[in-house]
Amino acid sequence: MKNQEEKDMKKILVEQKPRIETFFNYNYKGINNITLTSSKKNPTGVIHIKGYLNDNKDLWIDAALYDEAGIEVVNSAKEVDETFLKPEYEENIKTVSEIEKEENSHK
Repeated sequence: MKNQEEKDMKKILVEQKPRIETFFNYNYKGINNITLTSSKKNPTGVIHIKGYLNDNKDLWIDAALYDEAGIEVVNSAKEVDETFLKPEYEENIKTVSEIEKEENSHK
């Protein structure tokens, strides 16, 4: 059972990485790479995906996966917002669904 759970968590990392990348590529500047290190289900059933940015473990990220829709926003170290957040999103950061909707409307 534990082995299957580990496989499921690795699959989630692979499936959700593009959504995490979309979130950072749209809302932030200067994010050169995203390293995902782990995923774990908490007691309430929410899956948390952890990692860091730009090869710097101090720039940690934590993305909560609440349902099958996928990652919407990613929490991060305050230095991430202070250094990399695009000024136009300081007051209204976009969720992945908002980004996808906007990008699809331009097609």
